[in-house]
Amino acid sequence: MGLTDATLLHDSSDVEVRVEPVVLFSIVDHYSRRNEGQPFVIGTLLGTDEGGVVTICSSFAVPHHEVEGSLALATERHATMLSLQQRVLPKQVVVGWYSTGEQINENTLLINNFYGQDVERPVHLLLDLGLGDSRMSTKAYVASGLTLGSTQLGTAFREIRLSIVNGESDRVGIDNLLKMSTGASGVAAAASGTELDSVESTVKKLLRNLEDVVSYVDKVKNGSLTAEPEVVHLLQQLVAAAPRLPTESFEKMFNTQVQDMLTIVYLANLTRTQLALAEKLQAVALNSDKS
Repeated sequence: MGLTDATLLHDSSDVEVRVEPVVLFSIVDHYSRRNEGQPFVIGTLLGTDEGGVVTICSSFAVPHHEVEGSLALATERHATMLSLQQRVLPKQVVVGWYSTGEQINENTLLINNFYGQDVERPVHLLLDLGLGDSRMSTKAYVASGLTLGSTQLGTAFREIRLSIVNGESDRVGIDNLLKMSTGASGVAAAASGTELDSVESTVKKLLRNLEDVVSYVDKVKNGSLTAEPEVVHLLQQLVAAAPRLPTESFEKMFNTQVQDMLTIVYLANLTRTQLALAEKLQAVALNSDKS
């Protein structure tokens, strides 16, 4: 199933959900930074609800952990992040929550009840990252009560309509990326190539220096060369300055820095797109004033 595949379980009375691509990117980034051994992640969805049409514009992660087989959410973290988000974007309110996985499970109702304290009918966005045999997909659900007469028997989650909306800034960004990929942005490609060449040259120089140091130490150990106190002192300082990290910790730190760099690149491209859109809107406004 694709990202926006529809089902036949929709009801006309259900709300319609529209999600912006940046939300999906944030969820994937949250999953990639999860704690080791954590099978899924949870977070809060922010947006607007206008006439039954819920537009999800942003999100933030909410840590969780299991205590004696029960799921516990970091509610204080949720409240703090919500307060900070609404200072920046006061028009956006909590519209639901997200999680990763292939299907709803026994924890879904518990988490939904927590968000139901502030939202009349919270939307549950379930993102399947396609780690198994299936393709990456996303679905939206709302909870509804199962009743028999006046007796409530339980709660069921029904899938509702979901679509991914692309704003003007997203379309401009995609156009810019396509131009760069086809070679239209030759200057940017040349600059990128220059930076890569510089990094490669620096790494090669570092390797040569390390080979010289290893060769010097081997000759001293074999007795073919007398150790110089100044050189030994410098080598001791070099070894003492190097951080002593286990291999797993170093790999985790390196991967985190790479993810941070990719996030910065994404945000930089998004900012560039917003500026390009603002210039176009200003040009349109000037032309309309002249006419």
